[in-house]
Amino acid sequence: MVKWLKRKDKKSADRILRLGIFIVSVVFYLIWYWMDGIILTEDAQSYITMTSDREPGYCIFLAVLRFLFDSGALHAAVIIQCIVAAVAAVEITLGLKRRFSLNDIEMLLMLFIQYGVTLLNRFVAQRRYSYYNSIETEGLCYSLWIFFFLGILGIVYDHSKKSIAAAFLWSVVLISIRKQMLITLVILILCLFYMGWKEKYWKKAFVTAVLSGVGVLAATTLIDCSYNYAVRGIFTSHSGDSSFILGTELYLADQDMEKYIETEERRELFREIMNRTDEQEYNIAYARQESLEGIRGSFLWNWHAIEEHYSTSYDRIKFDVVMAVIREHQEKTGVPEDKRHDDYNEIAGSMMKELFAPCIPDLMKLFVCNVIHGMITTILKVHKFLNWAAVLIYGVYVVLFIYLRRRGVRDSLPFAAVVVLAIVVNVCFTSLTIYPQMRYMLYNTALFYQAGAVMCIQGWKQKRV
Repeated sequence: MVKWLKRKDKKSADRILRLGIFIVSVVFYLIWYWMDGIILTEDAQSYITMTSDREPGYCIFLAVLRFLFDSGALHAAVIIQCIVAAVAAVEITLGLKRRFSLNDIEMLLMLFIQYGVTLLNRFVAQRRYSYYNSIETEGLCYSLWIFFFLGILGIVYDHSKKSIAAAFLWSVVLISIRKQMLITLVILILCLFYMGWKEKYWKKAFVTAVLSGVGVLAATTLIDCSYNYAVRGIFTSHSGDSSFILGTELYLADQDMEKYIETEERRELFREIMNRTDEQEYNIAYARQESLEGIRGSFLWNWHAIEEHYSTSYDRIKFDVVMAVIREHQEKTGVPEDKRHDDYNEIAGSMMKELFAPCIPDLMKLFVCNVIHGMITTILKVHKFLNWAAVLIYGVYVVLFIYLRRRGVRDSLPFAAVVVLAIVVNVCFTSLTIYPQMRYMLYNTALFYQAGAVMCIQGWKQKRV
């Protein structure tokens, strides 16, 4: 009877704690909505109008809210995003407390780290707003990423089917919102292989990984195609995926690469695209002289200057130049509206393949610049002094990891390792396909510092024993 009462008291205390953190978190995230209102980003209109180049998830989210709330849809979207962020803060805080037996002060530290990223975005970063009160995919994805990551921790630590199912589900949801979230599939598969290695059943792990990969891709493709059929009457995926690195290739290309384009039609389009990028100074040729020297020579010393110019040019090349030129070509040649989606994919996809080989040397150099930028941006702001601080922080993280491993204090090490895996996969994937601007890198920022804090806590406790 006494044990039952203690268990009941503990459950009541846990519920009160969960509710308390949730209420505080809701207030914390909603206060930025109250202060700043709704932030309409550059991408917002394309999601609101459900353009063909956008993934279905966020468009559906906004469309459902328009149906339910009409003119108040965007307010509803921001409020829901803030509430989901509060739930994510509760789950990661209590999840880490439970898994690593953290006391109340240590638990609050995890929560404050979670809040800290938002505070930095609001008061320090150039954008000066909380992503949760903005109309962009990150408003949802940052929170859903936490749910996915908790599923991954469940796979790594508990080897549970429930965690595999949860990670699978959140991977499908995230990829349907942002194609960048294909990284969830890579992380899921690698962690399933890790689980197989730990449990000594490689065949089962291999089958589970393959089925998960096929299942995620099949589910996201079905959602994408079904959405486009419902909205545009065409059972096809959204445009742009077939030419995902074309913007980068055109940033690096010059007029002489026309010879690699196989048809006269695409050569004409290529010339027009290059003329417009030249007029707007979007090409690498218009980076500062040291940047140009960097990408042709000692690029490592000039990576920041290269990144600055590339980051301001990438979206403009893709949306303001390539899409505009192809659209004008379609109107001029009389391509029917219902055929333009596939026609765009065919033209852009072919051009991407034709330019790939001649661009490989510079693509690799730019990739290295992107990776350096992405690794720093994940944990700090890029700055000539903070860059070296980032190197120091990563160094301390690795040293602490090795120290705990040698001391036999290994509870937190899988957590720390999975965070680094997530950072590396995200940075490398984003560097290959687009560019690692801050909002693409923030998914793992709080997790990195939380993992580091947990390692410090366990190291301190071990030293005191």
